[in-house]
Amino acid sequence: MTAMLWSWRLGGERVVVVGAGTIAEQKVELLRTVGADLVVIGPESTPRLRDLAAGGVIALVERRVRRRVVRGARLVVIATDDRPLNVRVRGWAHRAGAVVNAVDDPDLCDVTVPAMIRRGPALIGVSTDGASPAAARFVREELERSLPGDVGRLVQQAAHARRELRETGRYRYDYPAWRDHFFAPGLASIRRRTGSLDEVRRRVLAGCDALADSHDGRVVIVGAGPGGADLITVRGARALESADVVVYDRLVDPELLDLAPSSAIRIPVGKSKGSGTSQEEIHRLLVPHACAGDRVVRLKGVAPFVFGRGAEECEALAEAGIDHEVVPGVTSSIAAAELAGIPVTRRGTSASFTVLSGHRADDDEYDWSALAGSASTLVVMMASSTARIVAGRLLDAGCGPDDAAAFVHAAGRPDMRSVTTSLGAIATAGCPFPAPTVMIVGDVVAAPPVPGSTRSAPIPA
Repeated sequence: MTAMLWSWRLGGERVVVVGAGTIAEQKVELLRTVGADLVVIGPESTPRLRDLAAGGVIALVERRVRRRVVRGARLVVIATDDRPLNVRVRGWAHRAGAVVNAVDDPDLCDVTVPAMIRRGPALIGVSTDGASPAAARFVREELERSLPGDVGRLVQQAAHARRELRETGRYRYDYPAWRDHFFAPGLASIRRRTGSLDEVRRRVLAGCDALADSHDGRVVIVGAGPGGADLITVRGARALESADVVVYDRLVDPELLDLAPSSAIRIPVGKSKGSGTSQEEIHRLLVPHACAGDRVVRLKGVAPFVFGRGAEECEALAEAGIDHEVVPGVTSSIAAAELAGIPVTRRGTSASFTVLSGHRADDDEYDWSALAGSASTLVVMMASSTARIVAGRLLDAGCGPDDAAAFVHAAGRPDMRSVTTSLGAIATAGCPFPAPTVMIVGDVVAAPPVPGSTRSAPIPA
């Protein structure tokens, strides 16, 4: 067999993906980075595809496929398990002059992407899209040096095991099980030069039935940081890189989702005040995926335990017997002020700070008199819709209308904005920014901003 590497420029070209399930979703994750005009069609779509459509990344048509959808397409990707339909779509695509790639059906494919690095049956492709052949060669050589030569034998053993399981009717594609019980121990055996790949294969074959029921999945609750994708922790980024499933909040930077493998399932569970996915629904998402053996990353906006309900998720996972851990995130209760040049504590000005939830401003949970009488800096999270109420409560409790306050919108993102104002002005006009916005009240706001900050001019009185 001769392997060649194709680098097909699809920028601006119409690419149609037939099927809107998880397989189609994985293809879309690969294709959306090439700048193609992506159209996805299928009667039932995944939450991730709906989220991408809402963001304008793809066009999503939620109905059965029809002949005219392939007109004008350069490439048609068939991602359904209905072979008669796949055959019909291939015929329509050919009559429309399109090239076809059919997932897991080589007989229907016009194009596949083979590779240049071979380890037995394992092929790895490297391309720089024509930008630098020398760079492509250099990367290939580096990969060849770092990849154990016996990886080819590991792939061969996987092929043998798959064939034997198919012959006995016991085969099923369960990637987490294959990864954890075959490939990971097999690669470790190669690197340590101990044990036998034949023995690894025999153990998998002998324990196949138990393997299908093994629940080695876990959940990592990761704080995404205050805004920009580069503000996540290194540990959080590493968790994303090995995720099978990512369950993410509405305010998470979309670039963070690109850290996960293209094959990972991405599930949006965005919440806003009074709407969105309930906490119980989120629990019902996390537990089954972990029980199925998946590595689940629960990617939460900012910090999991600062008004993030991360503790409730830990409790639900513990009750279900799911292994889990928490990766802290940089909290915007401090980071938003820092990025705007406002230290929440400052020698001689404020020795402490208090964090409040703007969503609870109408409740009786806070002692407003104590807050107004303290010298503490007040940081109000989720303040965009309740800033006027918070300001009124503080004024009624004894604060002055000229007391300094600031708003920081989209902390850490390229569109970050911040302004200084006063409690009196906020009580009248409210917050000038939409969510996500943090409100800061205290004498530290009145001081000149720390050099290098991005705070803008004060709001006129």
